[in-house]
Amino acid sequence: MSFVDVFAASKSEAEPVQRIVDAAASATSSGTALLRLGWNEFLLIVGGMGPKAARAKAMDALGSSPTLDGFNLPADRKPDAVLVIGLCGSLSSSLPETRIVAYTDCLSTDPNKPALRCSSSVTNRLLDLLLSRCITCDPVTGITSPRVAVTKEEKLALARSGANVVDMESYEILAVATEAGIPGVVLRVVSDSLETEMLDFNRALRPDGTVDQWQLVRLVVGSPLRMVRLLAASKRAMKEFAKALEVVLPSDCFALATPPMEK
Repeated sequence: MSFVDVFAASKSEAEPVQRIVDAAASATSSGTALLRLGWNEFLLIVGGMGPKAARAKAMDALGSSPTLDGFNLPADRKPDAVLVIGLCGSLSSSLPETRIVAYTDCLSTDPNKPALRCSSSVTNRLLDLLLSRCITCDPVTGITSPRVAVTKEEKLALARSGANVVDMESYEILAVATEAGIPGVVLRVVSDSLETEMLDFNRALRPDGTVDQWQLVRLVVGSPLRMVRLLAASKRAMKEFAKALEVVLPSDCFALATPPMEK
């Protein structure tokens, strides 16, 4: 059996995992849950949005003294692998909405931070497994940004780094995993295409990754139709993503995990 820590930024992104495995009895108020499925035991962790929140939660779970609400983790606890899941934004016209992607490596918008490689053995196995089930999954380079890329111009600027998709958490979780010597894997689904004009959610995001509900309401009231379209796109994306998770979670992929390394 492999022991895997699964990180999601929000409860909605973690929800497909909890649907696949009934975790009601082991879930805590913080959203953390202990799950068993197939070859694997998972610790599902809802970490919050943005790099700062993601790193803090990763340190709670993977640091030298792991502390997660509702779980008494041994000091020497070390999972076999880390899996980051959730939504991402496309930086390429070849990656449409609902396309599932697996990161080969991950960049940061901070130029002083090195690129990080994901576990090639697990990623390649995931790609082969999903292909065998007729589920398209593209290997990509991801980039983690502290801000939501709102316009096409902002997305193209990120693409010039060599990245194909953008998210707000993966790099920091992978960085903590790398520091701890734990292989990392990122599996996400595209919720907004290169052409999608996002709402400026940056106005509602606090530095700690929580959402200012008042600012969010103001955004929604100002552009209700756009918000409806974005929510519908996210729902479609998560529906497709759940199909991939149903294949991946019970598999023996994580038994192939190899130590992480910088690119």
